[in-house]
Amino acid sequence: MQGKNKTLKSIIGVALSNCTTIVSGLVVGFLIPKILSIEDYGMYKTFSLYTTYIGFFSMGIIDGIVLDYGGKDYGQLKRSKFRSFFKWYIAVHAFFAVILTVISLFLSTSDYRFIVLMLGLDMVAVNITGYFQQISQFTQRFNEFSFRKVLQSLCNILIAAALYMLYKQGSEINYKIYVVALIATNCLLTMWYVYTYRDISFGRSEKMRDTFPEIVHLIQIGFPLLFANLCSTLILTLDRQFVNVLFDNATYAVYAFAYNMLSLVTVATSAISTVLYPTLKRVDLENIKNNYPILISVILSFVFAANITYFPLCIFVKWFLPKYTGSLIIFRVIFPGLAISSAITVVMHNYYKVLGKNFDYFLKSIVVLVISGIANAIAYTVFRTTISISIASIITMIFWYVLIEQYFVKAIGYDRKKNLWYLLIMLVAFYTVSAIPNEIAGFFVYGIVFTIVTLLIHRKTIKQILQMFSKNRK
Repeated sequence: MQGKNKTLKSIIGVALSNCTTIVSGLVVGFLIPKILSIEDYGMYKTFSLYTTYIGFFSMGIIDGIVLDYGGKDYGQLKRSKFRSFFKWYIAVHAFFAVILTVISLFLSTSDYRFIVLMLGLDMVAVNITGYFQQISQFTQRFNEFSFRKVLQSLCNILIAAALYMLYKQGSEINYKIYVVALIATNCLLTMWYVYTYRDISFGRSEKMRDTFPEIVHLIQIGFPLLFANLCSTLILTLDRQFVNVLFDNATYAVYAFAYNMLSLVTVATSAISTVLYPTLKRVDLENIKNNYPILISVILSFVFAANITYFPLCIFVKWFLPKYTGSLIIFRVIFPGLAISSAITVVMHNYYKVLGKNFDYFLKSIVVLVISGIANAIAYTVFRTTISISIASIITMIFWYVLIEQYFVKAIGYDRKKNLWYLLIMLVAFYTVSAIPNEIAGFFVYGIVFTIVTLLIHRKTIKQILQMFSKNRK
């Protein structure tokens, strides 16, 4: 009972910190496109797109540490060994930062020279922060993790507000100013993390040559997980990659803005993902299996409930950012797909990690990535529209969901009919209701439909969750 209470408190704590991230996302997500030109916003979103890949430069070292040391408490970590790990981690990132700097010198356009150079700087800051965040997560130091997220969100709000004030005073805001401000914030937070974890970063350490075999081991076990994560990222970003390369910058800006609104919900689901893996590592196999159907039901229900925000967001965008109204049709297509991707990345992937099936997840993700590439290529070749690419992406996600979940059907006898039917019914319901031209009417109709479908299909799960909450209170 105490373990469940601790897990629930951890999820609530991270969720509360994510509330500030959601507020930050709202402020930044709507102020930045307001003050930047469409061309500049397109360049900023290009930079943002490629930052999703910078985790690759960690070479899987931190992923290997999570797999080897996940479930341990912070006091159990051997200081001298982790100080040596940190030296290796810094050396690897310094090497790749130099390579990116050299590459930037040979690029023909000043915008892309700037973007690649900034990616090099941001890669070092973000990955070092990620290194310590992973340690704080698997050692269950969630308060520390949550506080940093709150601080970063506040910094992002202050940057956006300051730039908006300059914009209102008549100043022209360039995307480069905003990117530099973001990277400066990331660097400050990184230095703070290094200071906080100075006892496992600095001091007497094992010699790097002595820990080299263990670093190789960490890369060997961590790189497949890293590459699986990268494949998942590529599956989720491949449509944007296609639009970024095949269409002009203004078209990409409008397309990327739709995903900008989508990120407001992904922040909330990450609260569960942050806590789930280290919690599952400490739970017996039987409970892990029993909890899987409930977790899938909760994630799907939560995201489809969040889909109701589509209707007020449409009204707001038409009023506040009329130049991005073209993104609403894309937003309508991709929004329900978030339920699919969240079920996979938040629940299924964590289960694959805990059950030691990382390589299986990796192979299946490779298959889906290839299919996604083919589907997007066909959509572009036949229709040459961004909407066709977004539809191809949703179809691929459904296939991804079924393929990844097949393991649980065979291995633990999971009956997926209920959750799969719920997913398909709610997809059809959202697309049907969102076709109503009046957003206010759509808001109420979707709310009613969601409530009825959820109560009919998940009434037993809802009772289980309510019983768990009542027990926790006692």
